[in-house]
Amino acid sequence: IRYGGAFENLERASKRLSLVVPLALALIFMLVFFAVKSLKHTLMIYVAIPLAAVGGVFSLLIRGMPFSISAGVGFIVLFGVAVLNGLVLINGLNELKKEGILQLDEIIKKGSKRRIRPILLTASTDILGFLPMAISTSAGAEVQRPLATVVIGGMLTSTLLTLIVLPVLYRYVESGKKRLKTRKAIPSAAFAILLIAGLGISGETQAQDTTFSLQQAIDRAKLNYPSIEAARLEVEKQKAFKSASYDLGRTTIFTGKEEVGNSSLGTQNQIGIVQSDIDLFSIPAKNQLAQARTKQAISQQNLNEFTLIRDVSMAWYGAVSAKQQWELYKQLDTLYANFAKAAELRFKTQATSRIEYLSASAKYKELLVNIRKAESIYFASLQILNQYLIYPSEFEVDIKDVELHVYSISSVVDSLQGSPFIDLYAKGVDVALSNWKREKANYLPKLNLEYTKQAIEGVNGFYRWEAGISIPLLPFAQSGRTKVSKYDYQIAGKVFEQNKLEIVAGYNQQLSRYVTLRQVLEFYQQEALPLAEEQIQASTLAYNLGSIDYVQFIQNVEAAINTKQKFIIQQSEYFELSTSLKQLTGK
Repeated sequence: IRYGGAFENLERASKRLSLVVPLALALIFMLVFFAVKSLKHTLMIYVAIPLAAVGGVFSLLIRGMPFSISAGVGFIVLFGVAVLNGLVLINGLNELKKEGILQLDEIIKKGSKRRIRPILLTASTDILGFLPMAISTSAGAEVQRPLATVVIGGMLTSTLLTLIVLPVLYRYVESGKKRLKTRKAIPSAAFAILLIAGLGISGETQAQDTTFSLQQAIDRAKLNYPSIEAARLEVEKQKAFKSASYDLGRTTIFTGKEEVGNSSLGTQNQIGIVQSDIDLFSIPAKNQLAQARTKQAISQQNLNEFTLIRDVSMAWYGAVSAKQQWELYKQLDTLYANFAKAAELRFKTQATSRIEYLSASAKYKELLVNIRKAESIYFASLQILNQYLIYPSEFEVDIKDVELHVYSISSVVDSLQGSPFIDLYAKGVDVALSNWKREKANYLPKLNLEYTKQAIEGVNGFYRWEAGISIPLLPFAQSGRTKVSKYDYQIAGKVFEQNKLEIVAGYNQQLSRYVTLRQVLEFYQQEALPLAEEQIQASTLAYNLGSIDYVQFIQNVEAAINTKQKFIIQQSEYFELSTSLKQLTGK
């Protein structure tokens, strides 16, 4: 049986539609991807298609219309318009992100408010444009009504759900990029809908940034930094030198004959052993030198560790200061954005001139540039810190309890008792003294021993032994070496005294500056910073009420910002002095 006429046309059109709809969906996906250049954002925008399809199906169901070719064409039109609304919203959010507004919640709120009007206007234009076709009763209405019904119903659900679902998905994806460390598949509800629609996607995997406190950074650097391991190996090397203190001389083994000839068998030295230059008397002096060098290596190891702690602390505090500067600019972003909006509103209502509006816009753009600059400085400081941490992935610094590890003041004598610098110089004096004693021990005699097993005239059972000492009768070379070592000891003592004086003077100078800075910071924390914050709030309120002009507003706000920036700079210097004092005192 072969059906013809309208049924044959419907069957042929349905087959073409089954090819055209997937092709249209694929083309829409490609065009959106080329527009946003992000697979995640493309998939988020594509969520609008199933949301629109739900409205189109329900609108046909409510009006009691069957699915037809014109309804299928309506779905194709609907998909393109629905995706356009999602594209407008996501592009708006990404633009705010590129402008330097880095608080995610603020990006979503501002972007949604900024894009809600064009999205609603686009949707209402489409709905009103297809409304006459949806209620048409003239000739050809049976073709127009299903198409218009699908578009109107789909636009209603797509617009409302897009404004709700897309911001939620955007926050989920963008916040996950910064919070999750462990990679794991997280299927979302929107992805499940897309799977039903025939587009398989996988859950997003993201990584959470690790946060390092100061103590955590120091502990990791101690484990990984090469200078600490090199100092430890130097200690082991000096310990190995201790065995060189025991010099038992050289061993000689020989055989031979004496007094042989004239038919005499003579004396046969069957085997002889000679141990010469046995240096027993200088063993204590050499042992003392080895111990002194070992202690010096341990002192150097301690100094290397304190130096590493200082370097890591300075890099960490530098990152903290850069982060505080960055966060200060980010806090000002909302303030200057509202200032720019207020200036725009006053300009539109002719309350002020265009100069004020342009100045406000320029100030806001300048702030955005400063935000980007502060962000780049912060991440550069993290790279400096990472040369000590050798951490393989991204991390941040924890600025909570930043004053927890600052230097505590005590008396000069008590503070410098454990100074690694003074201890190292003192160990240098000990090494010079031990070396002088070793050189003097070279005047002591060395022992020589000999034993020989002999046969005389062919008769075995005889032996010979000798014991003696060797001393330098003309010790000119040794005398010179001893004098040199004595001068080295005296020089080391004077160098120690000079360095100790410099360390005490440097400590007093840094401590005086440290105490002054602490008083300055207390002033900022108790008076200057609260006043600066109050000044910003009062200036903002006064400008919004029209009590002050934009020049006064900018002057007041910049004065308050300058106060906060000075506090960050003074605090950074305070932390650097604290770190230097802790290294100097070994605390």
